[in-house]
Amino acid sequence: MKVKVIPVLEDNYMYLVIEELTREAVAVDVAVPKRLLEIVGREGVSLTAVLTTHHHWDHARGNPELARLRPGLAVLGADERIFSLTRRLAHGEELRFGAIHVRCLLTPGHTSGHMSYFLWEDDCPDPPALFSGDALLVAGCGSCLEGSAQQMYQSLAELSTLPPETKVFCGHEHTLSNLEFAQKVEPCNDHVRAKLSWAKARPLRLGWRVGEDGLWGALRQAPMMTRACGHSRRGTRTMCPQCPRLWARSASTTPSCGWREYGRCGASAGVRTLRKASGGLVEG
Repeated sequence: MKVKVIPVLEDNYMYLVIEELTREAVAVDVAVPKRLLEIVGREGVSLTAVLTTHHHWDHARGNPELARLRPGLAVLGADERIFSLTRRLAHGEELRFGAIHVRCLLTPGHTSGHMSYFLWEDDCPDPPALFSGDALLVAGCGSCLEGSAQQMYQSLAELSTLPPETKVFCGHEHTLSNLEFAQKVEPCNDHVRAKLSWAKARPLRLGWRVGEDGLWGALRQAPMMTRACGHSRRGTRTMCPQCPRLWARSASTTPSCGWREYGRCGASAGVRTLRKASGGLVEG
């Protein structure tokens, strides 16, 4: 199973997953279809389906054009709001593309219909892969736009039960900003400090800090990727007690009334449990 990492837009990733024996391919979160088709042609593969994690435009806006250019293409996801959806998927459903198996994992929190995809290949030495969209990012998670922090925590807790060698492919490159925020929250945390140094030293490609093969590390090495409540710059939204405005918590952003507080969340007690279950740090 070969995964092509395709940086697009400001900080998004879309992916092309290739079954190398049959040359069948599946795309994940198509935002720029022409860019995807360039790589499909260069790789000499047959694109058979699109897996969309959620309905937001930066993950699904390319579906209509791709469907027009490739008639009969299956566009799959869990939310009816996904552009050009041909079939709605259910939690726990399993798909197959050649030798590649796909298990669909509903991970609400960022959106109510967010689906993550766990892929593995028969008789293949490569580790399985998780395409986590905006549920699980490096050193954080997506904003809870349509769900609660508790829902997000439960989604991440479910992902933590996957095989520990699973490689994680997320939907955005927010690594550096998430870690900078984490350092603001816990300035004495040696893990955060070491990971921030790692992130700053990573090579740049097309303006984003990505690993050579786009693999973010195994789940067993990812405690900070599961910090749903306290340490993700986009992980939660907090209501200021002095004004009714919701604002996205950030190390560099304060609401107009000047109120600033980090790490407040009713699910924060569970984050420590998830960290313990996950193990060490993410590796590049």
